[in-house]
Amino acid sequence: MIIDGKRTSMRLEAAFWDGLAEIARREEVTVGALCTRLAGELETLSAGSLSSAVRVYVLSYFRTAAPPQGRRQARC
Repeated sequence: MIIDGKRTSMRLEAAFWDGLAEIARREEVTVGALCTRLAGELETLSAGSLSSAVRVYVLSYFRTAAPPQGRRQARC
């Protein structure tokens, strides 16, 4: 992946890659563009690495998007 013109890599579970791709589709940006934006927000997201920032962002994005009844149904 290219972030700010530099080649980088990150390890994510398949569910987070899927979530990241879904967000990119919804927001009409590339995964690379989304990751570049997240790389610039590491401090804001309280994340020490890009992988952590992506996990926090994906979780937050879908948590915000879920309707209240969906959140109740998802609880274990």
